[in-house]
Amino acid sequence: MKQAVPVSLYKANEIEKEIASKWKRENTYEKVKKASEGKKPFFFMDGPPYATASIHLGTAWNKIIKDAYIRFWRMQGFNVWDQPGFDTHGTPIELQVEKSLGFSSKKDIEKYGTEKFIKKCRAYATKYIGVMSKQFEDLGVWMDWKKPYLTLDNHYIEGAWFTFKQAFENGYLYKGSYPVHVCTRCETVVAYNEIEHKTVTEKSVFVKFPVRGKENEYLVIWTTTPWTLPANTGVMVHPDFDYAYVKIDMTGETLIVAKELADNLMTEVVETGNYKITKSVKGKELEGVKYDHPLKDLVPALQGMERGHRVVTSSRFVNLDAGTGLVHTAPGHGSEDWQVGRQEGLPVISPVHLDGTFTEDAGEWLKGRYTKDTDPMIIEKLSERNVLVGTQETAHEYPMCWRCGTPLLSLTSPSGSSR
Repeated sequence: MKQAVPVSLYKANEIEKEIASKWKRENTYEKVKKASEGKKPFFFMDGPPYATASIHLGTAWNKIIKDAYIRFWRMQGFNVWDQPGFDTHGTPIELQVEKSLGFSSKKDIEKYGTEKFIKKCRAYATKYIGVMSKQFEDLGVWMDWKKPYLTLDNHYIEGAWFTFKQAFENGYLYKGSYPVHVCTRCETVVAYNEIEHKTVTEKSVFVKFPVRGKENEYLVIWTTTPWTLPANTGVMVHPDFDYAYVKIDMTGETLIVAKELADNLMTEVVETGNYKITKSVKGKELEGVKYDHPLKDLVPALQGMERGHRVVTSSRFVNLDAGTGLVHTAPGHGSEDWQVGRQEGLPVISPVHLDGTFTEDAGEWLKGRYTKDTDPMIIEKLSERNVLVGTQETAHEYPMCWRCGTPLLSLTSPSGSSR
């Protein structure tokens, strides 16, 4: 019966060094590669790590798993393509270089000089390739470390463009638009799986939209993002919820809200007990009701709409967890709004630059200002026009850039998509 080797006698470092020396001395990797020449090919594409530092536990684990996979196919008699790669493009590398230069925005790059900045990025991106290759090799990973592919090489870039060209010529590409999360600091889109969420406390607003053709009758919406109100083109209700017409004795106004939320709204936000529900209807009966946007005269993008500023229904995106049961809908600033807006034919506007500042389509009063900084201005304007029902400090989850911690904005812009 064999006895296990005591842990105290297993010297991992010594054994690994001995095996690595034997492989190197006898050219074991090269001999295995040579022996598989002419056999059926197996193409393994190495998803490249960012070449921004020494390897960490995640990159080590990734390569070890790949090494085991490659070895399996070699043992099955295949000639395995095992070229490793390094990702030397993208925002992570740019951000590291910006930090080293003390930059705080993309405008600093323009002042510094784009060409000079690219050279700095290239130098940084290739700085750790030798280090990482040696570390992966020390792990015993059998890949062709003498000839890794780099995403900054022209032949790699040309290969990517060739792929897109083929897709375009075969009708797989088209130009469309879709709301995406944008980091205004990095001035780039952040992939959905890269988004981090943080609980923030911000001022939310309850706003009344005058029902067109009805004196003193209002749809009341609630939003935690007042800066998106200049892009509002619709109001969502749930087709099966009950909605109350609540008349306030002191003002003579009638506010339309979800019946279940009416008492809380009146006592906590409007702060009055002098009201009565004159009637209630199902949400589907409100479908098509038109309203006047209270900021329309200030926002050129809101003017001249034929199918905007009306009530639409959604059983998926309307709930009674908070607010009024009527959802402010800005299809240009959110995927849920965009989905419903597209389905219902609501106009899509997004008067915001990639750096987070409003465009001229938002009006002179907002043009050039950073969106989230304009919340107080917008709230003040709503108050001046007597359409601000109330405000609340609200804690909610907000998406953040994983790279720099900047709050993300949901913006819609033209983009290429594939079928």
